[in-house]
Amino acid sequence: MESALAYMQSCQREDGGFGEEGRETSAATSTWVIMAIVGAGEDPSTWTKGGVSAVDYLHSIAAETVAIDGTAETAKMILTILAVGEDPYDFEGTDFVALLKAKQESSGSFGDHIYTTNWALMALAAAGEDTSKAVQWLSAQQNADGGFGWTPGAESDCDDTASAVEALIAAGTPRSSPAITKATAFFRTVQCENGGFNYGGSSAANTASDAWVIQALVEAGENPARWTKEGKSPVDHLLSAQAAEGYFKWTPILTDNPCRMTASAVPALLGRPYPVLPDDVGSPVAAGPTASPAPIESPAVTASASAAPPPKAATGGPITVTDDFGVTLTLPNVPQRIVSLAPSNTEIVYAVGAGDRVVGVTDYCDYPAATADVEKVGGYSTVNIEKVVAAKPDLVLAALGNTEEVVTYMQGLGLAVVSLNPASIQGVVEDVRIVGTATGNAQEAKAIASSMEQRIAAVRSKASAATEWPTVAHIVWYDPIWVSGRDTFQDEMFEIAHAKNAFPGVEGWQIVGLEDFITTNPDIILVNSGSGMGEASYDLIYTYMMEEPRLQGVTAVREGRVYIVESDMIDRGGPRIVDALEVVAADIHPDIFGDAGTPVPAETQSPMPYAGALAGCAAGLFVGLRGRGRA
Repeated sequence: MESALAYMQSCQREDGGFGEEGRETSAATSTWVIMAIVGAGEDPSTWTKGGVSAVDYLHSIAAETVAIDGTAETAKMILTILAVGEDPYDFEGTDFVALLKAKQESSGSFGDHIYTTNWALMALAAAGEDTSKAVQWLSAQQNADGGFGWTPGAESDCDDTASAVEALIAAGTPRSSPAITKATAFFRTVQCENGGFNYGGSSAANTASDAWVIQALVEAGENPARWTKEGKSPVDHLLSAQAAEGYFKWTPILTDNPCRMTASAVPALLGRPYPVLPDDVGSPVAAGPTASPAPIESPAVTASASAAPPPKAATGGPITVTDDFGVTLTLPNVPQRIVSLAPSNTEIVYAVGAGDRVVGVTDYCDYPAATADVEKVGGYSTVNIEKVVAAKPDLVLAALGNTEEVVTYMQGLGLAVVSLNPASIQGVVEDVRIVGTATGNAQEAKAIASSMEQRIAAVRSKASAATEWPTVAHIVWYDPIWVSGRDTFQDEMFEIAHAKNAFPGVEGWQIVGLEDFITTNPDIILVNSGSGMGEASYDLIYTYMMEEPRLQGVTAVREGRVYIVESDMIDRGGPRIVDALEVVAADIHPDIFGDAGTPVPAETQSPMPYAGALAGCAAGLFVGLRGRGRA
């Protein structure tokens, strides 16, 4: 534990906050770390850098948190204020409790979702507020399997089930209640063979999910060290993810956001569920990390695939291909067993005609429809290496979000890996050619790439007739508002269609405060369909934009120029990116391209169940917001 705390302290910056190595201070990471410090029984006011303490930093981000106006962010701020022993009713002149209470819906939920309500319940219960209506609403969202999803109707997942357990118990729900006993029973049904827990689907067990479940079990009166599968507990799996330097990896194989992961692991191992308060005392669930964390067993490349079809006879070859990272690979034959580790890659493989040779895809690969019957091999950033190996691939198509560590690990197992990371829409076109070459379908890929280039050129040529360049905002989430800034596919689409990004100062995808959004006053707003990630039929972002009272004066809202664009089409670096460009161009200049923009929904629908994460919102807000190759 000492080495874990020392690592977190090494992540402290001159402003008193915390951030991952090579990145700026993060308010989100800092609140997690401060709660972990308190969970470890230490005083965050004594954690200083350059004379500035972690508590000083918390004070410095009060105004920023108000501006962001996010439900979960406000709740986490209250929890962190309480953790450091200060007053959330008057913190830097702001009553954060009142701000959060104002976000309660008539139904009892806080915001529209289960995850936002979980955080609000924990915060308000810790502050001593009445949470009975929210408890009633949350209890009613429990799925038949005993778990909770991130939003009503979503499939159950470990993280949101665990946070719901902590929230309900914090708000006074008895441990013996049906809601709690059913939720803990759910954990039994989804525990991984290695003793750990994953978010859901076929993804690998990870530190964040392990920590959430351990804390929930402790809160429910269970001993997580005794919850074993094949002789291993979630505590064992969590400890196996600790590096010699003290930090915790995302998985035993993958290092991702180690400061944030360590901040999750520390209170879990010390038996401190949320809310973490300074006077509470926990009971450690283990004696502490050993000097040598449990070794990781490398899966054998010769593992047999479960229910895998027999390999087709190898033909053609050799094939030499260079990927987006400049790595040149020679394949002895045309690949007959392909695993795709990103939805964009999967769309390209099927488009070039190699879909019948795909034997593994991620949980998020949902297009074309034929992918539903393909073996799932994990998530985007939580690749399940064992499942990849079991599929016996002779070609793995990776992406930036899989991380260099995972790619290197797979290469070390002898797998042939081609990695894609398009830096532009033209880069997507080139990736079509790369995949075509790698799969032995170069001629088919050449025809598709040529068609894409012609269509892009046609949009650019037609848009040149525009006499005005309107400002456009692309919204990928709304609580808080996330926009697409520069160096994104969306920004490039605006330029091709003769429009300006309303947020050129934003790099990649970032949060903008509500007041900043109102002041920017975009002429046109494009919103992602469904939940923002494409999984639900209820167009949440559109509904928020059109119904939020504070946005009614924004030009795009007032003039009815808020358009829905299919999320997967506009965000994925696959062949459909050109379809998205054509839709966006029509939304921006209907006088030139015709009124071909996306119609608005006739009525609000209920969200449909789906298997997937709001990535993050919990996982760094969204799965894949790491670079241009978002998914």
